[in-house]
Amino acid sequence: MGRTPDTDGREVFAVVLEEPLDGGDFVLRRARETDLPLIADLSDDELRARLLLPADADAAFLAPFLLHGGSLLIADSETDLPLGGMRMFLHGDAIEFGYWLTAPARGRGLATRSLAVLSAHLVDRLRPSRFELRTGVGNEPSERVALRAEYTRIGPEPPIEYPGGRVLQTTLWVREPGG
Repeated sequence: MGRTPDTDGREVFAVVLEEPLDGGDFVLRRARETDLPLIADLSDDELRARLLLPADADAAFLAPFLLHGGSLLIADSETDLPLGGMRMFLHGDAIEFGYWLTAPARGRGLATRSLAVLSAHLVDRLRPSRFELRTGVGNEPSERVALRAEYTRIGPEPPIEYPGGRVLQTTLWVREPGG
């Protein structure tokens, strides 16, 4: 699952996601440098653990992850404040999504609705063969998002070992573009 700037498709996503996408009470838009300190402040311990972020992750640490073509923020339509984010990766002609929400945004269906808005936009432009999600085993909120978004559980993936020895077991979920 190792991805580099050269292999994750960020250039493709930068082209097809130039304008914000309207989700009603939220928009999917590019992150700005001015968003980074607020996102760092809104990242609670649960989010940091799920995203494998260090406890001292600050704006400088977050910049490479949030300021490129494969990342979008989920922002409040009225206030434009960040509520969460989405990351996208290309695997041949498949698109993998990742998502996260700040504590105040959880429980509102934002991740599920963001997946729907972004998927519909990308189907028309990239014609993917399928969409993929990987959830950490035991991450029940993320698994509920996958189920609500009508993804099918394929099964556990081989464990991923991160620097520092942390091992993460994930589950692969897929959905056909028309499904």
